[in-house]
Amino acid sequence: MRFRDVIWPIALSLVAIIAIVAFTTEGADLVAVARRFRPGLLALAVLALGLQITFASLRLQLISRGALSVRQAYKGQVTWDFLSAITPSALGGGPFAAYFIAKENDLPFGQVSAYMLFSMLMDQVWFAVLIVMLFLFAFELPVFPDALGAVSIGTVALYLVGLLSWISFFAYATLVRPQLIEWVAGKVVRLKFLRRFEDRVHDEARKLRRQARILRAQPLAFYLKGFGLTLLIWCSRYAIALYAAFAVASIARPFLFYLRTAALWLVGIALPTPGGSGGMEGLYLLFLSPLLPESAGGPALLGWRLIAYYTILVIGFAVAGRTVGEVLFGSKKKTA
Repeated sequence: MRFRDVIWPIALSLVAIIAIVAFTTEGADLVAVARRFRPGLLALAVLALGLQITFASLRLQLISRGALSVRQAYKGQVTWDFLSAITPSALGGGPFAAYFIAKENDLPFGQVSAYMLFSMLMDQVWFAVLIVMLFLFAFELPVFPDALGAVSIGTVALYLVGLLSWISFFAYATLVRPQLIEWVAGKVVRLKFLRRFEDRVHDEARKLRRQARILRAQPLAFYLKGFGLTLLIWCSRYAIALYAAFAVASIARPFLFYLRTAALWLVGIALPTPGGSGGMEGLYLLFLSPLLPESAGGPALLGWRLIAYYTILVIGFAVAGRTVGEVLFGSKKKTA
């Protein structure tokens, strides 16, 4: 990666926020929002971010079975979140973070990859539960905004069904038949333009199979604790948007707002831009702004992204900036 690969998603997010605020909020509206501003509720949004990172760090420490201290897990998790903010949402920063954690703590990369695999598995299980919940709530509540239109809502529903199918396959292949992943990977790399990666892919698939065997050997309590922490991670993440909105406006239907925030994050997985830059702001405009007073959508979006995105970038640079720079861009000796 190059330095501009980090700068452009930040710039894209800023442009999107500025455009949304400029086109949806007038000067008089901003004055009214400023008068209603409640810093204590914005502080709760910051607290929710702290809880999100804390629960995620505890999950990473739990998964490592003591190989990582709480401090090391915290540093690794912040780095993971930071890398997720500058890599495409579908990638999630996991591979980079695994390399970073292994390098920082002198651990085998395969061992750390197993930690990441379990974390991703728990996230996938939560997404599966959430998708079912959203469809059930959709019978009584407008979980999917009318502004999307019938065709777009159908497309989102189809996407969520496809995501649920993938999650089911991923969980089954990881915990029951890991050879399926190896078989699918083998089929994919037979494509002409991917054949040069065939040896590496088969090697990684074999490693994944060994890691899956380790996961299957864990007791039920291990999975329950992992899922419980995962639930707390995502509930804290959704609360950031809710409290940031409460800080500038009254929300008539806070539970619906919370549900739509969860749906927004699910849809955001498919965004191709690093950290969902530009796309997450657009999804906010569609999913959450209609639930806020007309003048509050832009300021609430600004507060949410400042805490959920830019604060993560700042903390990531502060905690692991030098080492992350070496991982992403190479050492100064290499680039000189």
